Amino acid sequence: MASDIAEILKQNFLEFVQDKDLNLSPTITSLFEEIEKEFTENKGYWSPPPVESLSYFYQLDHTLSEYRANKKTFTLFSRLDPVERAHEKTLHDIKENLHQMRKSVVNTASNSTLFTSCMYPTRKDAPNFSIFNEEVQKIVNWLESNDRFKAIAIHGMCGTGKTTLARMVLDDQRVRDKYEEPMWVCLYDLKASDEMDVRIVKEMLSHFGEDPDLLTEEPEDNWLVERLNQKLKGRKYLIVLDAVWHCNDWFGDLYDDGKGDDMSKVVFSQALPKDSGGAVIVTSRHKEVSRILVREKNLIHLRPWDDEKLKELVKECLVKQGKSLEKINEENIDCVVYHCHGLPLVAVTLSDWIVEQIIAKKSSSD
Repeated sequence: MASDIAEILKQNFLEFVQDKDLNLSPTITSLFEEIEKEFTENKGYWSPPPVESLSYFYQLDHTLSEYRANKKTFTLFSRLDPVERAHEKTLHDIKENLHQMRKSVVNTASNSTLFTSCMYPTRKDAPNFSIFNEEVQKIVNWLESNDRFKAIAIHGMCGTGKTTLARMVLDDQRVRDKYEEPMWVCLYDLKASDEMDVRIVKEMLSHFGEDPDLLTEEPEDNWLVERLNQKLKGRKYLIVLDAVWHCNDWFGDLYDDGKGDDMSKVVFSQALPKDSGGAVIVTSRHKEVSRILVREKNLIHLRPWDDEKLKELVKECLVKQGKSLEKINEENIDCVVYHCHGLPLVAVTLSDWIVEQIIAKKSSSD
């Protein structure tokens, strides 16, 4: 949902810049054109926008609202208008932040030889929100319960904290002690069922330093699956398959050992040794995909949060951002919660900016 909101705000901006009746200064017009160019020339990244960009889209939409409110008052000397001058720096910062966000993902993805999606860091800069303690404890207890192979899925709508929860689990000291350095594979780019293929195995092999030239060739699927199995054999591996959209006959039940009636059939799950205590965590928006991959009993459903739980998270975010809660009343907190639509990711992203807007508005009215 957070990504959907960002997409709506992006389309709102693109419609705004097509309005030829606005009499904006050359500087502001140029900034709008550069932001528009960022979206139109990089559609692969901005359609839909990543949820991490939502705060920038809210800032952009807030700026557009100011211009709409003052549209009829602009004159031929609008470049001197205080509204334009006040927002010039804001627009410049938004433009730079959007550009840097896209470039940083491209640079990070250069470590991933086959997908363009971001490979999230593991055990580095992991978020730490006490609000997820119960879910973290549940997953860690499950991972520690025995040394059999395990697969679990965290599912829920966009913005409910699936990826954040997975990263917090990886950062738990008990998980660090039990498992080797985890492997994180983001499958966000694979948005059709027929795309869930042996490229996933190639991606995982690249983590072990396999020859990129060999992986870009077309070796037999069974050779690649067996190769990954040998790399993982004897290890207490922990793999996160993040942002899974689909499954199919090849990429299905992770508990399947491939010892069914058709011994010639090769499937992804055969790449995962079942006798060395390995584990897989899946994150997905789709319950049915999650159920097929890990089975019904191994599902964790993250729902949108109620207002009281979200208030706790907003307060925790504000404290981490260095804000004094003494200067922020309950009405301010309620305003932040209202804009979050039950989504913790939006609260984390927007709490600081929304409160800044509230404080600025209050100061200007005093």
